Amino acid sequence: MAESNEVAELQQEENEVLLSIYEGDDCFKNPEPLTFQYKIGEAGQSNSFLVEVKWTQNYPEEIPEVSMDSFFNNHLSHSTKSAIKTALLNEASSLIGSPMTYTLFEYAKENQDELVVKEPEEEEQEECEARESAGATGEGAVTSSSKSKPKVHLSKAAKRRQADKLNSQKELPRGHDWVDIIKHLSQTGHKSAGPISEPTYKMDIPP
Repeated sequence: MAESNEVAELQQEENEVLLSIYEGDDCFKNPEPLTFQYKIGEAGQSNSFLVEVKWTQNYPEEIPEVSMDSFFNNHLSHSTKSAIKTALLNEASSLIGSPMTYTLFEYAKENQDELVVKEPEEEEQEECEARESAGATGEGAVTSSSKSKPKVHLSKAAKRRQADKLNSQKELPRGHDWVDIIKHLSQTGHKSAGPISEPTYKMDIPP
């Protein structure tokens, strides 16, 4: 019975000290007689979280219960909440026999950045946004290029004439616009008075 009374006295004394220390601090809450909460960081910050410490019947002769199940912590992954809880319980194990709630809250405040690492979901989201941004930029460049340089469509006959006119050095071959007079006369339907043995000259026909 003596031990039970001693534990009760220690709890009452620590409770009074906590209420005095955190008086006026909106981050501190005492929702139940043996339950204490402290909010680390501001709402909306990726590294913010709320720690809940609940005293057991034999506290501080044994470590308290630590919970990270508050709605305030919904933005944290399960692995991050588990890591914070483990770190606080390890800290508490070295303080058995003495008041430790204030010490645990201060430990969480001082090690906030180390306790909350960058969430895996946040990293994946940033990578996805970067890929989407790069893809949109590339697509825009291709579209712009295709609009600025429209393709010229040539008929098969035009392509064939163009190929015939260009030699391997991309130059017009000599005599490309000469037409055999006989071929010309036959195409125009001209009738000669007598047989023509051989063309003796060539004439230039504009292309």
